[in-house]
This record gives sequence, C-alpha cells and structure tokens, in this order.
Amino acid sequence: MTLPVGRMLFVLHIACRYRLATLLPAHPLRPLVIALMYLVPSSWFGPRDLSEGERLQQALDRLGPIFIKFGQLLATRRDLLPPDWTDALARLQDQVAPFPVAQARARIEAELGQPIEIVFSRFDDAPLASASIAQVHSGALQDGTEVVAKIRRPGLERIVRRDLAVMRFGATWLERLWADARYFRPRRVVEDYVGIIHGELDLTAEARNSETMRRQFLFSPLLFIPPIHMQYTTERLLVMDRIHGIPVNDIERIKAAGIDPKRLAERGVEIFFAQVFRYNLFHADMHPGNIFVNPDKPDAPQYMAVDAAIAGRLGKDDLDILGRLVLAVMREDYGTLVDVVIRAGWTTVPVDRHRFEQSVRAIVEPIRTMPLDQLEFAPLVMKLFDMARSFHIEAPVQYILLMKTLVHIEGLGRSIYPQLDIWATGRPLLEAWMMDNYGPTATLKKLQARAPEWAAQLPDMPDMLRDAMENLRRLPYQQQQLAARLGEQQTRHRRKLLGGLAGLGLLGGSLLLASGAGAGVGAACGVLLTAWALRR
Repeated sequence: MTLPVGRMLFVLHIACRYRLATLLPAHPLRPLVIALMYLVPSSWFGPRDLSEGERLQQALDRLGPIFIKFGQLLATRRDLLPPDWTDALARLQDQVAPFPVAQARARIEAELGQPIEIVFSRFDDAPLASASIAQVHSGALQDGTEVVAKIRRPGLERIVRRDLAVMRFGATWLERLWADARYFRPRRVVEDYVGIIHGELDLTAEARNSETMRRQFLFSPLLFIPPIHMQYTTERLLVMDRIHGIPVNDIERIKAAGIDPKRLAERGVEIFFAQVFRYNLFHADMHPGNIFVNPDKPDAPQYMAVDAAIAGRLGKDDLDILGRLVLAVMREDYGTLVDVVIRAGWTTVPVDRHRFEQSVRAIVEPIRTMPLDQLEFAPLVMKLFDMARSFHIEAPVQYILLMKTLVHIEGLGRSIYPQLDIWATGRPLLEAWMMDNYGPTATLKKLQARAPEWAAQLPDMPDMLRDAMENLRRLPYQQQQLAARLGEQQTRHRRKLLGGLAGLGLLGGSLLLASGAGAGVGAACGVLLTAWALRR
C-alpha cells in the first residue's frame, strides 16, 4: 500500500519532540541521527526531566489509540525491553471519548440490516464504556433479555491500516540499519501486534472465543461467560447477554456479599490451569475491567468474564516445550532446561551454555528453597524475562500471553486474598496434567504411535546420513558466500538509510519553514533523497 507520508511526518515530529532517537541502541550512525534530530525544531520544545520510559509512554500516548495498544503489548515484553520502559508503558490507558450516539445507532442498524427498534425493545443512548476499538451500549431485546451491544468505532479500518503501515516501515528500517535490532526483532514484534489488533477488530472472532469458552465451562461452578447472540453479531457488531457482577477489584463489595476471599482467589487459579492445560484456550486479557464476581453464589464463588478478543492457545509442540521446562525445573536439571530453550529456537545469537545455566540456577534455586506460602510468581517471571533479554532469548508471543495472564491471575488473587499460594493451588493440577502427558502410560502410547513411521523410514536412513555429511562438507563455503552477501547488503542499507534520514530531515525542516526559495529547494532535495532511499 502507499505509505502515509503525512502520518509519517507527524510520527517523526513526535519522535523528535520526545527525543526518541536517544533510545536507539549503540551504532556508528547513532550520533549522526541524534544530531539530525536536534535540527528539527520539535526537539527544542519537548518535555524535560523525564525518564526514557516516560518519554516513550508519552510519545505513544500522543500518537493515538493504535500506538497506545501497541505500547500496552510492549509493556508485556520484559524479555525484550528494559524494566523502566515496560513499567512506564504499563501505565498507558486505552480510554477515548465516545463517538455520537447517532453514529452508533446508524452503524448498528447497518449491521443488523433493519431498524434498531425491530431488534431492541430498549436501547440506552448513554454508552457503558468507550475504548479505542469499540463502544458499548446497554439495552433489551424484544423478548426482554437484557443485553449489551458492542459496536466498532467508525473509520477505524483506515486508521489501523495507516498506523500499521507506519509501524512496519519503521521496524523494517530499524532492522536494516542497526545490526543489534535483529536481537529484538522489531518486525516480528510488529507482526505479533498485527495479529492481535486484527483479532480485536473482528468481533466475530471475539464471539467465537467467548462461545468456545462458555461451552467448556457450561456446567462448571467456576466460571460463567455470558451467551453471545450470534444472529445479531457481525464483524463490526457484537450482542451478548448483560451481566450484573461485582468488579473483581471491588474487594469491599465482594466481602459484603458474603463471598469467601480465599476460596474466590483459589478458584481463579483453578480456572487458569483448566483453560491452559485441559482446554488449551485461555482468556489473555484478564484485567479488572473484564472480570467480575457473581453476587448470587456466595457459597460457591463464581467468576464472570467478558471480552475474549485476546485469547491464547498453545499448540501441541508449545505444550510439550512447556512441560519439559517445568519438569526440568522440578528436577533441578538446569542443563536440560538450557537444551530445551536452545532447541526451541528462542535464541537469536549463540549462547554461552554454562553462563546461561548458572544464571537460571541463580534465579530459580533461591525460589525453590522458600516456604510455599512465601512464593510469588510475578517476581520470578520478571527476573527470568530480564535474564532472557541479557542473553538475547525471545519466547514466542503465545508464551508471553501465558505469562502475562498468570501474572494477572496472581495479582488479582493476592488483591482478593493476600495469602494466596498460587503454587500450592496449581501444583496438583499441573502434576496431574504432566502425568497424563509424560507418565509411563503416555510414553508407551507415544512409542506405539511412532513405531510404524520409524519402521517405514529405516531403509532410507543410509541415504539421509550420506546427504547430511555432504551438506556439512559444503557448509564452510556456503557460510563464506552468505557473509559476503550480508556485508554488501548492510553497506547498501546504511547508505540508503542515511540518505532517507537526511531526506526526511530536509523535508520536515522545509515544511516547518514553509516559505522562501530555500524551503522549496530543500523540500525537493528531501523528496529526491527519500525516494532514492525507498527504492528497492
């Protein structure tokens, strides 16, 4: 698609205002980029006395809701970013002004294909909530069922396409220019975000997630998920039963309803382990705004969950890796743990195995010797993420969602019942799952299932071994060729990026001057340099 030049210039203006160039990793061209930044007047008037994380947070806040949601995703990536950055990004709020009710009504009627009064006997004009993706209104269907209607914001598709194009462009050039950027995989992070934001945009995906989770817990006393009215649900509209629960962070109302905080907190942990290990589909956005407590069941505490747009799912291989990691920790076999991480492909550079193993041991062993009631999962996760970043180890996004959800569960649980022991509650469930998947019976079944496949491959093994040895013999020559090509590409990319930065600087400065022959010449030179840099 065509790059949104106007939006890119505004992003450049905000980046200069908050001096984001100083956050870039070390590189020979970094001082030059910073010097070019200070030629733009925006950088002269930006806020002072802010930390790096606060500058990044405020810049994303100024860039609008799509960048805000991207910052919220980055806040979970302690395996990639420093703690100061992630702590600041976690304070980003996804709250925007509501759009006019006339637009909401018109969009709902367009999605329904009929007047709103045909479907709703009552429709409340005042929105219950308004966020960057959608707005929520309450009402009632013709049969009297209390519902809420979630309608996507107008013009959102164009805004998302525009801002994602800017993010992809920036991530691509960051990776091309800075060799160290490949450790943080900015393009991979942006593509992970693309998948998440598209999932939130499609309300039918949220409906499918909610209905699947509802069926899984249909007869469970642990969790209630309100039914979705699929006949009224489209990509832009979602209609679901309204719930009247107590917000999970309203501890006083929970206690006043006669609900035992200890049982409620422990049931939250049980729900998480059931979703991950029994059903392999977990609610990955369990903040207090989406989780409620049923006031009608004080003797058997029950959670109520909404907004399953962000859901996590671990594949068979992902669960296998997770199981082996847990087994290695329980057996204090840190060498095996290192092997699992390396073979999983999470490392972006060669790893010093001995130093990595010692670092893991230094973090995990003190935790294992603590009394169970003193163990906290969140600090352990944060330490492991900080350690992973120092070794350039990046876990796939599904594991990040899993860890973020477990940290939220522990935080919510301890806010309800400060003495919550997440390990004692979850360990029996985890051990049962591990026995089902890694016990003697499970191992025998796996061997029986694979035996025919191994027998069929046995005659081809000599040829496969010969081909492997031939590939190893040619490997040094192939590596030399690859290194030469990479060196040539890196030199070319550096020249083009330098030209592109200079072109954008000239173009931005000329637009700010906005008059005189010098401004016209500068703008023309800027356009030419930028066009040359963008050429493949």
